[in-house]
Amino acid sequence: MAIQKSEAILLRRQDLRETSMILTFYTKDFGKIKGIVRGVRGPRAQFGGGGFEIFALDSIVFYERKTSDIYTISQCDLLEFFDPVRGSLEALAHAAYMVELVDSVTGLSDPHAGVFELLLNSLKLLAGGSSAKRITRIFEIKLLDLLGLMPTLRQCATCGKDTEIGCRFSLRHGGLICKTCAATDRESVPMLPGTVKFIELVRTLPFDKVSRVKVTREIGKELEGLLRKFLNYHIERRLKTVDFLREIEKA
Repeated sequence: MAIQKSEAILLRRQDLRETSMILTFYTKDFGKIKGIVRGVRGPRAQFGGGGFEIFALDSIVFYERKTSDIYTISQCDLLEFFDPVRGSLEALAHAAYMVELVDSVTGLSDPHAGVFELLLNSLKLLAGGSSAKRITRIFEIKLLDLLGLMPTLRQCATCGKDTEIGCRFSLRHGGLICKTCAATDRESVPMLPGTVKFIELVRTLPFDKVSRVKVTREIGKELEGLLRKFLNYHIERRLKTVDFLREIEKA
């Protein structure tokens, strides 16, 4: 059995028996993996600490098990805890949402270094005090683009006609639809031209440049609603952190 090592961000954890846990990581080199770590709970815990906290950046050592896709994790060393994020309820909620979203849209053992770097850089920006909502919208757009899940915006998602003013956004068809095709989807909604431009700008610019792009409150509000509905429509499970975010927004 080959022993592997990689940087990894913890997405999810689950207690197993009295002393062990099943951890789900998104790794830099191997994509999403699940692994058992033993001896980390109870009075005789062998090792532990902040490395087992959600969205912590760790260095892990693991090896495969012959009869399971759940690996054995033999070492987990904390690299970055992102303390400032944990000190802000808003930032904490958005960070938790990001890792749950990555967990929900990625499969096991499907490496994508771009997804790892996007999540890591987004957490760093949150820790640096950047607007949690703006960083999360950028994260969502970049993630959809990296995974090939972006909504169609340049042409009508139904007939392929170039989009123009008056096009509407359709969840069912996965993007903008022209005025003619809009008659076939009564649930389609209007979309501001500025929202379309912002999505395209975020999609095409490098992360270090797009993170400085500002957005108006009107576009930000519309973008949040559309992306949330789009993700809810197209992913397989309901994200628990969405309810947490709603509670934060009401406070």
